[in-house]
Amino acid sequence: MKNNLLRKKIAVAITVSTVLYASNAWAADDPVFEFDQVVVTADRITETVGATPANVTVINEAELKNKGARTLADALTGVSGVMVKSYGDTGQAAYPQIFGSDRVVVLVDGIRMNLPQGVSSGAGGIDINTILLGDNIDRIEVVRGGASTLYGADAVGGVINIITKKGSNTDKTTATVAGGNYGARYYELSTGGAEKNTHWQLTGVKDSSDGQRQNSAYEGKNVAFRLDQDLSIGESLNFTYDYYGSHAGLPGSLSSSSATDFQDMLRHYWSFGYTKQHIDGSRVLRYYNNDQVYSGYSWGDFRYKSTVRAFEYQDSAKINNANLLTWGTEWRQDKVESSTEGNGSHDRITNAVYLQNRYTFNKAASLTLGVRRDDNNVYGTHWLPQAAYLYQIDAKTSYFANWAKTFQAPNFDQLYYYSSSSWGTYTGNLNLKPESGWTAETGIKSRLSSVSELTVSVFKRNLTDAIKWDSTANTYENINQYKATGVNTSIINKLSKKVTTDFGYTYLDSCDQTGADVGDPRHSIHLGINVHDSNWTQAIYGVYQDKTGTGTSRVGGNFIINANTNYSLNKDTTLFLTIKNLLDKQYQQVCDYPASRRTVLLGIKESL
Repeated sequence: MKNNLLRKKIAVAITVSTVLYASNAWAADDPVFEFDQVVVTADRITETVGATPANVTVINEAELKNKGARTLADALTGVSGVMVKSYGDTGQAAYPQIFGSDRVVVLVDGIRMNLPQGVSSGAGGIDINTILLGDNIDRIEVVRGGASTLYGADAVGGVINIITKKGSNTDKTTATVAGGNYGARYYELSTGGAEKNTHWQLTGVKDSSDGQRQNSAYEGKNVAFRLDQDLSIGESLNFTYDYYGSHAGLPGSLSSSSATDFQDMLRHYWSFGYTKQHIDGSRVLRYYNNDQVYSGYSWGDFRYKSTVRAFEYQDSAKINNANLLTWGTEWRQDKVESSTEGNGSHDRITNAVYLQNRYTFNKAASLTLGVRRDDNNVYGTHWLPQAAYLYQIDAKTSYFANWAKTFQAPNFDQLYYYSSSSWGTYTGNLNLKPESGWTAETGIKSRLSSVSELTVSVFKRNLTDAIKWDSTANTYENINQYKATGVNTSIINKLSKKVTTDFGYTYLDSCDQTGADVGDPRHSIHLGINVHDSNWTQAIYGVYQDKTGTGTSRVGGNFIINANTNYSLNKDTTLFLTIKNLLDKQYQQVCDYPASRRTVLLGIKESL
């Protein structure tokens, strides 16, 4: 009892000291806000956030370091409008939701990471706890809202793109060692550099934990390699390879726990491409292959092997001063071989072409119109139009509005899954219809002053034949309609040269065609305080999520505080302390799956 009280006092002291430090600060004139960040994901061309007709957030390298983010789940926690839904401790499944939708495309340098069979019982396509973030990450771009024209039919909630570093002309090597409670151990070695026209970046990460529940130990290993060969200024050949392997215990739910279930995962993807940066945009020609194997034991032996192969071409050109065209084509094969889908093999081939034109009326206004033709060999041809409008009053304020049609075929688990145990039989539904509908958003981005920036938007989503898990029948079903309306707000304030605060709030009202609640969180809030001095940084951010789920699957709301401290001993050596769930709250994000309690990681990073 005394130890718990002491830990809470320490946690409160850290929070209060940071707030007091912030309250004594004076305003500065040179903040760097989202407006100034450069993005490529929203329109596949290089532009600033302020000039993008979409709701975009860039998590840059400094922010990743300040948060102590070591997985994609860590990086996305506390991003306005984004919710990370986790099944528990490190090594357990987690997936992102944007504005309440788990229909999100996750990319690494434009390479699709989504699994064709899906993850968990929703529409999520990738376990973001399996994406480790080493010193090779340049930034993460989050695009909210429909992006079907450029990224495919399943980009309903948005797109998350991880951009890796190109080896710099200055050789750099770093090593990181850390340890913490529950047997946590973290090791990383990263090196990059260049020799004449050849650039390389190589990063290895090992992350492990004994777990907080019985049979929840985890060990993950990741090796990422990127090679760029410059042919001329702005022109290069690119090769990437990524390996991830892990072993994790599967403790199960509280009502159906297991002391022996486990899962092994092996993922490796590679890509080879040609890139040409020119005055009107980028020319990209690329082939990639993404193989992922899940195997283990849960109510019996299981094995998934999923393969995504794709060929992509994209280019841009100005027709005149007013019209900028972006066009491309994609061939993609999704294939799954699974013991839980009748030991059979299922595959789909999608052929797509897209065309987008940005028409600039004047210095202030532009209209972007695009259309994509997806030809799915199972579900036929679908046309996906998209429109976006941007009006920049001046360099400080812009209005935006966008609309996109959506279409998403059922994933393979939703169609073919089969599992039977003493707890019941869980099956897919071969009669599922594809989801279709539209999504829209309108808002304002404004630099209120030299030290304050505001983004406010209103969004709406309407899906027909939305796919939902029926916990009573233990299968998937189409509901007639899924409707969602909401408001998203984000405010950034620079209180001084040393202190920045950010606040985000999302209101979401979602229901089916009868008006019945579908279980999305109605309110979510994040609040962050970042303090940066000459040799140390302190980040504290709190995340509130309203109650989620329906009926017996509903879980209560929760407010969690995370903190990270970096202290530079000298220009080559940095100590860090990362604390998740600072106040050691007991809570659940998925019913019957306890979330992680307080974890502490203390480590050192050395430039060699």
